[in-house]
Amino acid sequence: MIIVLMFSIAMLLLALVVTRAALQQIRPSDSSEKSLAALAAAEAGLDDYRARLQAQPTYYLTADQANPSLQGRWADVPGGDSTAQYTVAVDASRAGAGGIIRVFSTGRSGTSYRTVEAVLSKRSTLDYVYLSDIETPSPRVPGGYSTAVVSGTSPARTSQQIAELLCSRYWYQAGSISPTLTGKQRNLDFCQWAGIYNTEKITGKLHTNDVWRLDNVDLSGSLDVGAMTSSCRSTAEGLVAGEVGCPQNRRYIAVSESGLSSNNGANATWSTSTPYQGDSWSIPATGDNTKRNPGYDDVLELPQTSSQMKKEASSKGCVFTGPTRIRFAVESNLPYMYVTSPDTKVTSAACGGTALAGTTGAPATQSTQRLALSGFTDLVIYVQDVPRPGAADDPDNAYDANNAWTAGTEPTCQLKGTKKYPYVIPSDATDKALFNSGSTNKGFPSEQADTASLWYSNNCSSGDLYVQGTFSSQMTISTQSNIVITSSLMSSGANASTGQPASTSQAILGLVSEKFTYVYRPFTSSQAWVGDWKSSNAQSPIIDAAIMAIDECFGAQDPYYGSRQGDILLWGSLAQKYRCVVGSNGGYNKKYSFDSRFNRFQPPYMLELSTEPWEVERYIEMTPAKQSVGQAKTYALLDSEDTGGTVRNLAVESGNATALQGGTSVTVTPTSAGPVLITYEVVLSSRVDQRRLLISAS
Repeated sequence: MIIVLMFSIAMLLLALVVTRAALQQIRPSDSSEKSLAALAAAEAGLDDYRARLQAQPTYYLTADQANPSLQGRWADVPGGDSTAQYTVAVDASRAGAGGIIRVFSTGRSGTSYRTVEAVLSKRSTLDYVYLSDIETPSPRVPGGYSTAVVSGTSPARTSQQIAELLCSRYWYQAGSISPTLTGKQRNLDFCQWAGIYNTEKITGKLHTNDVWRLDNVDLSGSLDVGAMTSSCRSTAEGLVAGEVGCPQNRRYIAVSESGLSSNNGANATWSTSTPYQGDSWSIPATGDNTKRNPGYDDVLELPQTSSQMKKEASSKGCVFTGPTRIRFAVESNLPYMYVTSPDTKVTSAACGGTALAGTTGAPATQSTQRLALSGFTDLVIYVQDVPRPGAADDPDNAYDANNAWTAGTEPTCQLKGTKKYPYVIPSDATDKALFNSGSTNKGFPSEQADTASLWYSNNCSSGDLYVQGTFSSQMTISTQSNIVITSSLMSSGANASTGQPASTSQAILGLVSEKFTYVYRPFTSSQAWVGDWKSSNAQSPIIDAAIMAIDECFGAQDPYYGSRQGDILLWGSLAQKYRCVVGSNGGYNKKYSFDSRFNRFQPPYMLELSTEPWEVERYIEMTPAKQSVGQAKTYALLDSEDTGGTVRNLAVESGNATALQGGTSVTVTPTSAGPVLITYEVVLSSRVDQRRLLISAS
């Protein structure tokens, strides 16, 4: 009996030991399970915020009181029987200006907490060194199509008007526009084409929503491997009824394609003998000889207008009116712009106030003002058409009605021969020196230029910008009409011969025109170079910029005349509705290179023009600082290597807390539980960094 009792006690003790050991194993597993649940909750918070952005692209601008996760409270993970929760802090301070949203999502399950940081961005024209919507010259490009009435057309039409019908569509697009003038495709016999040749050098990603026309030779020395894409689909990728597809092994049309006639050159005409190519012509399914066969990618929509730029310029930038000249300069390491804009009666004080306004009469007065740019952050400049008296007020523009002029009375409206046309005459010595000494009026456009040319507006009202110089700021310039690049437009510190910006430079520029953006190469009506503008100004221009021509395209003025004037050395990005001519008999060779700095930051507010959805670009797990509600704690804002750095623009971006900056430190006191996100800028000798401090308050 005693032996049985002792054996039972031993078995009980053994069971207790085994149970204890099992519990020791279960606890870590339970802790690990809760940790994974907390991470899953953090990811659910990120997915929830992204879903709201997908439904409403401007969701980051709203203070959604109905979303508890954005109000410092915990939200339940939806679905299932999980008890995990999440809370979210968002830094959208650079969403418009820099194209970046940072989302900090913290998940909890029991006593386990996990935090993830996601950087959201979206596909845009700034991903590409070259992008076009329609890969053919604009029907309205000056000199592109004849403006004479075509004999036998009914109703009577010019070649330019016919081009409007036949060429403003994708080549592969299904369906007819006019049963008498077109087949189911864009007319390749009539609409002009500009190919890419092995004499060019384009470094970076290229995309067209249309179809490429390529030199049918090895382009490996001209284009990067896998860099070229088109939105022309193969049969395997699915075609709509009537759509002309592209074979996967040859997603382009060769410049030497059999059966295609060329209609390139000045004043192209419509041939009534071959009214259109027909409906059956398609890309032959032969092999790729270019070694750079384009891949497929979705259509990337270009914006419809630049109205967002007008709004930003009106609220915290510069709005100028009518034809305007800007020359950028860096003097004593400080950025300036010299502005001549006589039709600007009034703008903000920092942009010249009332000092720019010219007067009418004989002679009319025009004044150039030197304006400092160092006081601006994320500067947007907008050049508007001249408003007319009685026009409806624009709520996004504080400088519309008060800049109204009666047609024909604007100070820029000058009489030349029997025509009046806009004429900007800078008064500063540096600009005057760009002209030959024999010029009577040293201004833009040239007094010797052909006033009938469509490169110029002859109604004295268009918001055209003439621009050049060296800049050291971050800014975007947008116009309601054209942007005319009158010589090199370079970032400070760029390589003087190649134009390549310094990798550490934060001088960055966007150019957004509603119509054409082009390089100034003015010719007279007799196709001779104008005598007053020095031709050396147009020799191998360097352009450091992200260019977007919303309704038209980027090109060289009068490329059919004169001789080649070297290369266009573009460092940046080019996006356009159509494809203008850069070089024909005259003009330029192309040397385009993507500015890799666009991967880190963009010209102010240009990314906001993209309608693409926000996607996760980078994703990491992080550990926020811990702090109790009501507790004051001081944090250093500089790293050990930030020698000589200063701190500016500190703000509580998300959460509830007070933050008192003391030089290069901040004292934070949370006033309620939840995440607290502090944003600030660190100013160093060579750059300005945007930084964040994330605190978990409990």
